[in-house]
Amino acid sequence: MGNRKKTEEVGIRGYQSISGLEADIMHFVWEKKKITVREVHEMLLRKEMAEKKSGFTPYTTVMSTMSSLADRGFLKQDTSSKTYIYTAAMDSKELTKKIIMAVAEKLLV
Repeated sequence: MGNRKKTEEVGIRGYQSISGLEADIMHFVWEKKKITVREVHEMLLRKEMAEKKSGFTPYTTVMSTMSSLADRGFLKQDTSSKTYIYTAAMDSKELTKKIIMAVAEKLLV
């Protein structure tokens, strides 16, 4: 199992909150434009090996995380073929803006 901490997050809890794994996945999607779960998993394994991580994120974790990101509106999921193709629903600047706005709203309440 991967050694990611559940508390490692970008943004705040709720819609705008993304974990470290989710942030890695989003960066891979932005880099490739169109990507499969297998491609993301391979890129993540290379990253984890380069960082000399003691554990590696399982394929099924990547798959369920990408599905969750699609359900939450971060990714678009093309299910027209056997292999799902994922694209970003928003670019990195738009996501950053949404996170900043959510944090600002939370601070002003």
